[in-house]
Amino acid sequence: MKGCKEGEKYSKMDETVCPTCYYPSVKVREHRINEACQFIVPRQTNTMIVPGHGHVPVIKGDLSWLSLEVSMFLNECVRLMTPSAIRLCNGSVFEAQELRDVIGYENHSDEQRQLDRFHLMTPDVGYDDVHVITKDRLDAEPENLKLDMGTTSKESFQQSESSEGVDGIRMSSHYISAPNFEFQKGKRFDGCMNGRIMYVVPFSMGCIGSRQSVCGVQVTDDPILVLNLRTTFRVLSSVWDVIASTTNFLRSVHTIGMPRPIIRSIVKNSPPTENSTGSFIVLKHDEQQIWSHGYSFGRTSRFGKTFSVHACSWIGAKKGWLAENGYILAITNPKNVTIYVVYSSLSSVAKITEGLTSGWKIEVMSSQTVWVHWHEGKMYAVAPENDEMAEMHTSENRRNLLNGKAADYQIQSFNPQKTMWNSDLGVPISAYIFANRRSDQFPLILESNKWDEGVVLAAGIRVSAKKHAERDSAESHENLLVECPMLRVDPINFSFAKYINHWLEMGIAVEGMSTEKSEAGQQRLLPPPIFFTNLSQEMEGKVIWPGGVDNARIFEYIFARCTNPADVSNTTSSGLGKVPKSLDLSVLVNLPPLLQINVRFWLQELSRLRAFFKSQMGCCLPPQLDKALTDLAGNV
Repeated sequence: MKGCKEGEKYSKMDETVCPTCYYPSVKVREHRINEACQFIVPRQTNTMIVPGHGHVPVIKGDLSWLSLEVSMFLNECVRLMTPSAIRLCNGSVFEAQELRDVIGYENHSDEQRQLDRFHLMTPDVGYDDVHVITKDRLDAEPENLKLDMGTTSKESFQQSESSEGVDGIRMSSHYISAPNFEFQKGKRFDGCMNGRIMYVVPFSMGCIGSRQSVCGVQVTDDPILVLNLRTTFRVLSSVWDVIASTTNFLRSVHTIGMPRPIIRSIVKNSPPTENSTGSFIVLKHDEQQIWSHGYSFGRTSRFGKTFSVHACSWIGAKKGWLAENGYILAITNPKNVTIYVVYSSLSSVAKITEGLTSGWKIEVMSSQTVWVHWHEGKMYAVAPENDEMAEMHTSENRRNLLNGKAADYQIQSFNPQKTMWNSDLGVPISAYIFANRRSDQFPLILESNKWDEGVVLAAGIRVSAKKHAERDSAESHENLLVECPMLRVDPINFSFAKYINHWLEMGIAVEGMSTEKSEAGQQRLLPPPIFFTNLSQEMEGKVIWPGGVDNARIFEYIFARCTNPADVSNTTSSGLGKVPKSLDLSVLVNLPPLLQINVRFWLQELSRLRAFFKSQMGCCLPPQLDKALTDLAGNV
């Protein structure tokens, strides 16, 4: 490497290192015009002219990066929020270091200048108050049509909590009318970035430019959100090129609501208390916009789900793929044969994967968000975000941060081979597993007969709820259950009927195509089987399933069913589905109660399912759902 010296000539393009800034540069001219570093010489002024507002300096980045649609979106945001300057981000390592320096300076902490991610370590920052704007009123839940901003959204959550006895599970977000949102936007976002820098961040969920990716532009005044966003999704300058080639991108706006100087009352959320609000979030599905207001947004790992689950569920329903919460597991047998499954559970997967027998291995490929799609007659699952974000919640990391041990707080480098981060398709899945949590007669393992029947059972799945202290004395003997469709604790954010119908359509399209192939003598392609597990069944107040090393028997049985579905020697068929005849357990366990299909129990369960679907969907009940429910009841 040669240094930048005056009068030095370069006959060809050489890479050098500047002694002033130590930044690699390429010399394309024969003589160096200025002996000073290019980072010291002031650049040409890059200013954005906003009609109705004036000139706003762009301190980093180039306005030529932006497409016409992005420029129009940015003009609207600048005119509304009036920042002092604009910074266009490109995801470089130098940009990340500058963000860390800014964060460390604002918080007076040198330790924070060494961290790659930041999270609010408050034990309870409250739930995110999510609202939905949609052109079709049917896309709002029937019971939420009367709810609007300012009409006790918090009371609605508390009512749901008290009636169901579980925290955090809600069927949907609240509907808010467009005029009401415009009023709220004026109160919360008007002039909210006075004296602050507006960061404009391009990000991609999924491989940049791939068929399954979703690109977006984030506008915010919080440098912590920018830093966390670049480690959760892909933030690179090439995303600007992808966005410029299409008008179909996600527009996201966020502010912490702290303008400088404070000359008016700040509309913000109350301090963290029981059932308090974390952030105010509005989803405009049809316009693909997200408006969020709150200090905690971007400082907890939940902000990633706002993009990859809340917003992308609607996008996936339009494009024909699913965006869900779940794990991607790789199950490998002693013969080194691997299958991939999607595992949906309300609890950590670590408990069920521990204690595997010799030769068996279960690897967690992804643990945050799963996108499921079809490709050439097979279902694939891909992880759109860096799910190592979950490691930030461990108590050890929290102690290290509070003690100022930044080196111990660092997350291990991201492993693309582990989570298929660089894969456009993802991994082919052989099964979809819903891990239920019930103490009644829901069987240990249940394999649905068909895709639509499995969707029906998953759509009305009920889990054991947490009992409140005041109920323990009077109702301790009762099993409180709460509906949690698809084991999804995040709000569905659009019509429950359309959501379930989309699940049903995920299996119909391939079955229709495979019918023609079967007539030609080829193998008929089908969607992967849906399994249900339940390790919490009780008898006389005690859990029957031993757990521990025997948890691996469940995955061994599912592995055998996926790799050799024609072998039914160890299965018992019923009108509801298939259950195993026996399992080779390490301890003596009364297996028949765990594996039996109780007819009376399931007739009552199916009756509750029908009542639940009727109350949630009304006249919008999909015909295929009604038919599958009727067939299940008749078969049982």
